Amino acid sequence: MDRSLNAHIKKAPTDSKWVWFEGATALLEGQGVCFNWDYGTPTAFDGRRGNRVELPTILNARYFAGVAARKYSAKANGQFIEIYCPGSSCNVLSKASTTIGVGRLTCEAGGTYAGYFRYEGFEGEGSCVPLQTVNNGTTAGKCMAILEQGPPSGLVESVSITTAGGAIVCMVGGVTYFPANVLTDANATFTLADGVLHGQKKGFATTGDQTTNNIVITVTSGLQDDGATGFGTWTTDTALEEVYFKWHGIGTGGLWVEEMHVGGTIG
Repeated sequence: MDRSLNAHIKKAPTDSKWVWFEGATALLEGQGVCFNWDYGTPTAFDGRRGNRVELPTILNARYFAGVAARKYSAKANGQFIEIYCPGSSCNVLSKASTTIGVGRLTCEAGGTYAGYFRYEGFEGEGSCVPLQTVNNGTTAGKCMAILEQGPPSGLVESVSITTAGGAIVCMVGGVTYFPANVLTDANATFTLADGVLHGQKKGFATTGDQTTNNIVITVTSGLQDDGATGFGTWTTDTALEEVYFKWHGIGTGGLWVEEMHVGGTIG
């Protein structure tokens, strides 16, 4: 692909395309979108799966398309929009304090901040490196960044838990963040299903304390980082505890192999 800049030298290099945004909501400049990868009849070839986009969710998080090139007002029946694709240097919609060239921000799936960049996830499509020092920690705003290329990052999500605890729903890939909660009645629980692609990554991290009860992650098929001991559960109740896995397996069978953990209890 020719990425030569046919413009003034001060213009940032971008790779843009026009796509159909299916949502009825407004979009802000730099807000991320994902392809509607399963559009149409599953058994039929349909090129629209590569040019129709929607806000990021836990169901399309592996199919990051890019970020809105500018602000778009709401249209009840959807609209054509221009997006900047991975590899572009452009504005992203961030809700974080950034320092030029430091760290990573990843597009968020689902919730109030769908399409925003406020937490760090895995490297690859859907993540970016800030190219601007700016304080958007309190109020979301634009931040110049380079959109990373490579395998899908899987995006990030923030899962709020009710005080009652019980079973919760999390993405299979990407990074799941847990804000502070008071679990008055029971533990919050999630079972990580087997992966589907060799090299797929999954992470869990707490951004706030969980009081009274805990969050318990059960791994269906797991191996601790010693390479010999099975990985059954990870229990967390304190801010800044985290665990990360990588799926090893092609075809049937495989294991989530622990890459590292900080805090929490492995069972």
